[in-house]
Amino acid sequence: EYFQEVLSSYINGNYRSSVVMLWTVTVVDLIFKLQDLTNIYNDTVAEKILEDIETLQKANPASPQWEKDLIKRIKDDTDMFETHEIATIESLQTQRHLSAHPVIKSSLELYHPNKETVRSYIRNILESVLTRPPLGSNKIFEVLIGDLTEKKDLFPKYEDPIKYLESAFL
Repeated sequence: EYFQEVLSSYINGNYRSSVVMLWTVTVVDLIFKLQDLTNIYNDTVAEKILEDIETLQKANPASPQWEKDLIKRIKDDTDMFETHEIATIESLQTQRHLSAHPVIKSSLELYHPNKETVRSYIRNILESVLTRPPLGSNKIFEVLIGDLTEKKDLFPKYEDPIKYLESAFL
């Protein structure tokens, strides 16, 4: 539903709006991924990030600083994304700020991202964030081993754990 708004804005030539909404969808998706890691996989790193972000939001509800901290914490404390994917997310954040805030150029025109740039962000964020499962945490190996250990009696054949891991995690 949220991503539909990104596409609708893009298709209608509202590139600033598309960038702003893409950033919003990306942040919400990152929060959902951290919640999944916490709720499904008992990931303490993800839980700590969410707690810290919530504290930042409560301390200063009008400040967008928590968004920057969210990206930094995901980059520093998890293995969810490769370096180039984090760079894309950070670059999208910069584009979002340019698109959302009245940055007036010397010609008195608002910043206007071009169609190709916005399309590129949409594609890159789809591929590197939105369509990926949250299984990139530093603790995921421990989660996998713990889960297999817990369910070891369900795997009489050598191939059974592989089938289980593929269906449950991949």
